[in-house]
Amino acid sequence: MFNPLKAEVVGRFTAVESFFKAAHGLKGNEAQTARGLAFVQMYAAYEYTVTTVVQRAIDSLISHNHATNKLAPSLFALFLDPELTSLRDCPMKSEWERRLDLFKRVFDDAPAIVSNTVFPKDGTHFRSSQLQMIFRVLGINRTPAQRHRHLHRINEVVEARNAIAHGRETADGVGRRFTRAEVLHAIQQMKSVCLFLISAIQNYCSDPNKHCRK
Repeated sequence: MFNPLKAEVVGRFTAVESFFKAAHGLKGNEAQTARGLAFVQMYAAYEYTVTTVVQRAIDSLISHNHATNKLAPSLFALFLDPELTSLRDCPMKSEWERRLDLFKRVFDDAPAIVSNTVFPKDGTHFRSSQLQMIFRVLGINRTPAQRHRHLHRINEVVEARNAIAHGRETADGVGRRFTRAEVLHAIQQMKSVCLFLISAIQNYCSDPNKHCRK
């Protein structure tokens, strides 16, 4: 479930690095544009990793067949998503009925099931704080990167990608702020971030004792 994802992510980052290295002979604005576009490609591989690993995590948690009422408290935020969404969106006349439904589910001994399309969001659009939120929901008590500077790199890549994608800056405008060596280093760091994220979630999902209340 997770190992094929690791292989896919390695392949995507290898493609990013190979394409960027192939542009080594470019000069001036073309070279700057290539450096800027590398951030768009890094972001694409990173977003794919985050969204897919959460889907795989949900599938893995469901496969353990945990009773809902045995889940660790943070996982209620995930597995009670239908009830929480219904409560948030219901008209006033249905509010208390939805409250009853919510707490009925909390004490339900039926297997915990939820769509793997549920995705923890904090409005930061894949910046490092969203990874921290994902870890908090799953109950992984550590930072979502091996090194603190990797969290800064994530935010930098997201900012650069958004600046280009939303037209605030051109690719060459972003690219002129970085050297070729810095871009290559960023590619390696983002690959490390993604592989660590997969491994941390894989290790968590493989231990059923981590998913349930003590």
